Amino acid sequence: MLGEPVSDAGQELLMDARTELPFFVMQTHSGWMVRADGTVYGPYSCSGTALAEAVDEAQAAGLFGFASVVLLRPAIGQPYAVRWLYGHDPYPPI
Repeated sequence: MLGEPVSDAGQELLMDARTELPFFVMQTHSGWMVRADGTVYGPYSCSGTALAEAVDEAQAAGLFGFASVVLLRPAIGQPYAVRWLYGHDPYPPI
């Protein structure tokens, strides 16, 4: 019912139902870039700066209800790896 508290199990279900929003950090020929939902950030001179920007943006998206995740591709042609997950990893990152 509307207005009733949500149980712990119900909260987990709501978290699982959030819209996923991945932030991709990648090296390109013009520098490091961050891409998310059609938006491109950068270029940045190093992966650390691009990663920090991606985490900042993912944190903001998480506060708006998105299940945001930051994925890093360390070099062109390599697979992406999860580097930060909203609600799981600390913010700001250690």
